[in-house]
Amino acid sequence: MSWPSALPTPPTGPIFHGWKIIFVSFLALFVSVGFGFYSFSAFFVALTSEFGGGRVGVGIGVAIFGVTNGLVAPFLGHALDQGHAKRIMTAGAWLLALGLLLTPTVQNLVQFYLVLGTFLALGAALIGGVTASTLVANWFVRQRAMALGIATMGISLSGVVMAPVATRLIDLIGWRGTFVLYGALTLVFVLPAVRRWVVDRPEDIGLHPDGAATSLAGDWTSAPAAGEGPAGVEPVAPLPAAGGAPPRRPRLDWMQPLANRNFWVIVLVVSMCFCANSAILTHIIAHATDLGFPPVEAAFCLSTIAAMGVLGKVVFGWISDRLSSRGALWLAVGLMGSGAAGLLRAESYPAVLGAVAVFGLGMGGIMPLWGTLIGACFGRRSFGRVMGLMSPLLLPIQVLGVPFAGYVYDRFNSYDLAFTTFVGLYLFSMLILLILRIPAQEPSGSPPSPARLATAAAPRTE
Repeated sequence: MSWPSALPTPPTGPIFHGWKIIFVSFLALFVSVGFGFYSFSAFFVALTSEFGGGRVGVGIGVAIFGVTNGLVAPFLGHALDQGHAKRIMTAGAWLLALGLLLTPTVQNLVQFYLVLGTFLALGAALIGGVTASTLVANWFVRQRAMALGIATMGISLSGVVMAPVATRLIDLIGWRGTFVLYGALTLVFVLPAVRRWVVDRPEDIGLHPDGAATSLAGDWTSAPAAGEGPAGVEPVAPLPAAGGAPPRRPRLDWMQPLANRNFWVIVLVVSMCFCANSAILTHIIAHATDLGFPPVEAAFCLSTIAAMGVLGKVVFGWISDRLSSRGALWLAVGLMGSGAAGLLRAESYPAVLGAVAVFGLGMGGIMPLWGTLIGACFGRRSFGRVMGLMSPLLLPIQVLGVPFAGYVYDRFNSYDLAFTTFVGLYLFSMLILLILRIPAQEPSGSPPSPARLATAAAPRTE
């Protein structure tokens, strides 16, 4: 069924609007991750001293933050597929700023948990990974992996700069003043960027994905034929045009992705990688200190991981767009496994730096390749909902890594068993990836990557 076209005249100018979408997504990820996850280690000592409860008490707040993000994700993905990205990100920027401004007023751990688990967690979720990835995936098809890689550089760059910046700010203006400054920066930079530049999809302003002259990703003015795409994707109503059109309706039943093997392959691989990655990121400074390196050199190991992650996002974005998204992820996981294995044998500082550099290069590819695989297997129409549904399913495995590594160290006074286990997880992930089958053509009419164009007519899939 088709609807009359009433798209507005596309804006003219030398810069494709999709690059502005990438900039907003980069900024949103930098703030939501940098002001939260990467800065939080700098606040640990100050918050523990202020409220008591030990590091476990403050750590509970971090866990609440993560659980809230995971629980919100499915509903967030559903709303994003309905075309509400601008409203969602606007609300997220307000909530995050309000949470940052409220945090300095808390007087005990209970109040801290309330602010962290509501305003901060919800705000970060609404402008964070699921939203930013969905927005970028809507604007890019052929260059999706590279676009996601550039946008998610915000995560890696925040890891490079935010921990030392937060430490310095706390020394200068205290932890309460630092939170106030973060809130003000969110209102001054993030909110205006969202309000000015966020558009759900290029078709909403008369453009096409990747800035193409003609549509490369299917006709958004008519619903796809019944049965199109793999299991988990159903026909959809067209997007509304500017002159008035039918409202968006749900495109994907909540349970449908569960019938798709690719869904579970991606969930298992990403959850195991996140499990090992979070543990290595959390414990690498302690491990380097145990090897006898001074605190500054130990901390530089974490900065090296984050810096190499920036490079990894570009490298694996390029590989995925030109060769194979599955092959790119397989290589990224292999590099992380090699880095973790290197940590088992490294004793000198150059050897440790080499191991974490290899690990960081591979780790940088995970976020953009996760989004690229979702787009390739499920299409733009259902991207947000599929990523949102995956997010809470990652948690049961993802959250085990950090406490497991801590338990191993407390029990054996060494991280060797933990690192060996993580190498095993990476190897198992590489094995599971072999059964991933990417459709020759992206669901809903989007074209395959250039690497698959030559085999698109063949019945076999990647």
